[in-house]
Amino acid sequence: MDFLDRPRINALFSDAMQKPLVIISAGAGYGKTVAVYSFLQGYDATTIWLQLSERDNLVTRFWENFTHTISMRNERFAERLLMLGFPETEDQFEKYVSLIENEILPPKKRVMVFDDFHLIQEKSVLQFMENALKSSFPNITAILISRTDPDINTVRMLSQGMVFTVNEDDLRLTEGETAQYFQLLGISLPPQSIADIYGDTRGWMFAVNLIGLSLKKSPSQEKNARIAMKMNVFKMIETEVFLVISDRLRRFLVRLSLIDHLSAELVLILADGDKSLVDELEKINSFVRLDTYLHAYLIHNLFLDYLRQKQDVLTEEEKRDVYLKAAGWCDVNDYKMDAISYYDKAGEYEAIVGIVHDFPIQFPFDQAKFILDIYNRAPAHLMEGFARYHRQYSTLLLSLGLYEEALEDVKGRIEKYSSLPSSDLNNRILCGAYASLGIADYLMVPYTDRYDFYLPLEKADHYFRMSTDTESGPVIKVTLSALVSKVGTARSGAMEEYLDAVTRLVPLMANVLNGCMYGLDDLARGELLFYKSDLKNSVKFLKQSSHKAEERNQHEVKNRALFYLLRIAAANGDYEEIQAILKNLEAQLEIKEYYARFKTFDIVTSWFYALINQPGQIAHWILSGNFGKGSLGAFKADFVDFVRAKFYYSAKRYHELLSFIESKPAFTDVLFGKLETKLLAAACQYQLKNRDASMAAFQEAYELSSTNNLTMPFIELGKDMRTLTRAAMRDGGGGIPVQWLEMIHRKSATYSKRRLLILSEYKKAHNIKDDVWLSTREMEILQDLYEGLSRSEIAANRDLSISTVKMMLNTLYAKLGANSLADVIRIAISRNLIKT
Repeated sequence: MDFLDRPRINALFSDAMQKPLVIISAGAGYGKTVAVYSFLQGYDATTIWLQLSERDNLVTRFWENFTHTISMRNERFAERLLMLGFPETEDQFEKYVSLIENEILPPKKRVMVFDDFHLIQEKSVLQFMENALKSSFPNITAILISRTDPDINTVRMLSQGMVFTVNEDDLRLTEGETAQYFQLLGISLPPQSIADIYGDTRGWMFAVNLIGLSLKKSPSQEKNARIAMKMNVFKMIETEVFLVISDRLRRFLVRLSLIDHLSAELVLILADGDKSLVDELEKINSFVRLDTYLHAYLIHNLFLDYLRQKQDVLTEEEKRDVYLKAAGWCDVNDYKMDAISYYDKAGEYEAIVGIVHDFPIQFPFDQAKFILDIYNRAPAHLMEGFARYHRQYSTLLLSLGLYEEALEDVKGRIEKYSSLPSSDLNNRILCGAYASLGIADYLMVPYTDRYDFYLPLEKADHYFRMSTDTESGPVIKVTLSALVSKVGTARSGAMEEYLDAVTRLVPLMANVLNGCMYGLDDLARGELLFYKSDLKNSVKFLKQSSHKAEERNQHEVKNRALFYLLRIAAANGDYEEIQAILKNLEAQLEIKEYYARFKTFDIVTSWFYALINQPGQIAHWILSGNFGKGSLGAFKADFVDFVRAKFYYSAKRYHELLSFIESKPAFTDVLFGKLETKLLAAACQYQLKNRDASMAAFQEAYELSSTNNLTMPFIELGKDMRTLTRAAMRDGGGGIPVQWLEMIHRKSATYSKRRLLILSEYKKAHNIKDDVWLSTREMEILQDLYEGLSRSEIAANRDLSISTVKMMLNTLYAKLGANSLADVIRIAISRNLIKT
């Protein structure tokens, strides 16, 4: 539509620019996009215009689109956003906000337009947008253009007067503007005709525009034009637009309707470099316009719907040509998901396999599903000729958590290609298939109790050596969960069988897949020693694992080693070591190729914050449970669940935790997970006064632990474990050796004191002021300790029993977060609790 000078709308938008968020919600044909575009042409601001499509419901595609659009105005900033990745976690989002603060906040006004926002339905994209809009900045206005009210929560922003809304009634042409528009077209109409047209269209701009186009051809047919508009908008488009233009432009427009990306560069490529055809396209600017912000052509939605109905006029070869050219352009310009989609439509599957080969090995769930759907549709006879495809297929299944399907798939490939004559292609396929079989067997250990998962890797190694075309880089890498051990039974000897098998597996895996899982064997040993409370030897193996993992870029292995080192540092009350480990974890955030780095950082640090009862520091997405496989993948969800269980307990949400345990989260499939949750259930039941249920669960936990002497989960419960052990000892042990209960009672008390010491150090380091209230008696005892009196001397001095003095000393330790008498005195002096 020719731009109409609308002072009313311009004044409306001028007011809107004073707000952080503008929501323009109106149906098709109301001129939303044209009105915004026309206003911004004369507005002094840097504009970034993001044209959304249905494919932006794929998170990776949305982020590609978002960053590429920003690169047109700030390439350096866009590169940093691309390195950051889509902000799925709080830490990532904070970094995103920090980047905005550092990169795009000079005094100049900035406007970000999100066109066709109604097409977005993906929850994680909507959540990102909601968070981004709430993080408003004084000189940035976001404009959402949508056919429906955006599916985001803006209640708080609305209540604070931060949102400006524009609706259909605001955008309708007035009768005066309708008359002005016809004057702009050079069409003279009497007032009654204007009134009739306005009455028929109610200011719907698209209909007014079509009537105008018709009257330009036949000025005397005003009544007929109105009737035609009423009868069929599409027919009017055909009569007044489509049949008027040249045949070659008609065909070109239909070809353009096949794709979403209409970059000016790509449009010229699709025109085979014919600039005159592009010039002809630009002449129908009522329906197609060149967006100077995007440097791309935008076709009016109703016109685009009409063109799509005409696609059957194109031959299959014409369609394929469009898809191939679009895919090639998208691939070169890093719109990878769009490139895959267009190559799929063109049937160019080898190109898809090539793109997927360059992706990070740890596929997000939605990306894995998207690619797997394509592979399942692809002609089998074509796909079988690509060695990479065979390996990618099982990796995609594993990324989706479909272990049994992956197992069945690789066994079928092995049976098929083992029966064929030896060739380099077949050797490569068999190498990948056996490697995948070994991984699938490994992941099924909790359910099979079988420990021969290294045997397929021996076969993989054999075919790897036979192949002359070995490829560098890990082909299949499995994301680790919270618990490394896959042993699901307390059976005697199972742990030893598992460790022996892992020791055989890792060198073979590292050879066949270029370092994959390197360090996992040491990690598994370190984990078992941790659960046995052999912390000194555990540290040795965990550090070995960390060094090996770093050597071969096995980031998940190193991360999990750091997680256990963090738990050990907490058990030792070593806050300085905890700080060092947290810095090591933070350093992993800079490793671009570690796809899961932000999520995993949130998970591990949230465990620590749950330990020291700092819920405000725990990632919100973990607390809310508002996550899914789409953002985490099948292998990460159980790590989150492990931490959520710890949080529920520390927050005293006992009923919620018991329900959560009843749902059997995935990490409870392995022995360590069963033990951890059984203990949490015992502690919860005791807190809820269900003593019999508590003691029964405690007994079960002991039985799960006794074969392998797994004591650390008991100790980590701290003071609450002391409550359980005391209750069990009152019952004479209840089937649990009293000597063992006494040992756990003692060690859990030490752990509790050290946890409080860590909390105290944390609060001091972060300048968190806590008012410690001490009773008069406690203050007197504290003063006596400072003056060097022994416990017996304090008892005599204050006319107390020795046991009362001991009890009050324990209370002082707890209140001050102290680990020793020296700590008590030092902390008391620093808080001016002692007269010196």
